[in-house]
Amino acid sequence: MIRRLLLLAIILAALSPRNVSAQTTNAVKIGVLNVFRVIAECAEGKQANEEFQRKFEAKKEELDKKQRELQDLQRQLQSQSKTLNDESRIALTKSIDTKTIDLKRSQEDGDKEFKALRSQIFNRIGNRLSPIVDQYAKEYHYTLILDSSNQATQIVYSDPAIEITDDIVKRLDASQTSSKTAPPAVLKAPAPSDKKTP
Repeated sequence: MIRRLLLLAIILAALSPRNVSAQTTNAVKIGVLNVFRVIAECAEGKQANEEFQRKFEAKKEELDKKQRELQDLQRQLQSQSKTLNDESRIALTKSIDTKTIDLKRSQEDGDKEFKALRSQIFNRIGNRLSPIVDQYAKEYHYTLILDSSNQATQIVYSDPAIEITDDIVKRLDASQTSSKTAPPAVLKAPAPSDKKTP
C-alpha cells in the first residue's frame, strides 16, 4: 500500500504543471519495461534457461528414482508384514526411514540449488541490463520507466506504444554480441623495417 502511494506520488510529481513547465523543451515521457521478459527472451537468458532446465531435469530424474525406491520398500513392508520376522521388519522400517530422510534432504537441497541458480541468472543479466536501460532512457528522454513484471508496481493498464521491452532485449543482445566480437587490443605496434624495398 505504501509503495503504491509512493509510486503514485512520484508520477503525480512528474506530471505536475510546475515540473512540466520547468521542462520547457521536454515533455514527461513514461516507458514500461517487463524485466522478467527481457531476461527470459534475450540470447543469454535463453541459453541460461536451457542450462537451468537440463540441470532441473537431471535433478528431477534423481529425485524420482529415490521416490520409486522408497515406494518399493514401503510396498514390500506392506505386502510382507505378516511373513517378515521382527528383525527383518525392523531393518526394512529403518531402511524406509533412512530413504525418507535422504529424499527430503535431496528435495530441500534441490530447491535451494535452483533458487540460487535462478537468482544468479537474474543478477548476472540484471547487472548488464541496468546500464542499458539507463542509456536508453537518456537517449530517448524518458522521465520514468516502470517495471511491469514487478508486483509492487501494480500497473493496471499501459498503452502498448510505451512498451520498451523488445527494444531493450535487442540492445542487450547487441551489447553481448559486440563484447564477444570486439577485436583484441594491440599492445605494441611492430617496429618499422630498416630494409628498403627494391
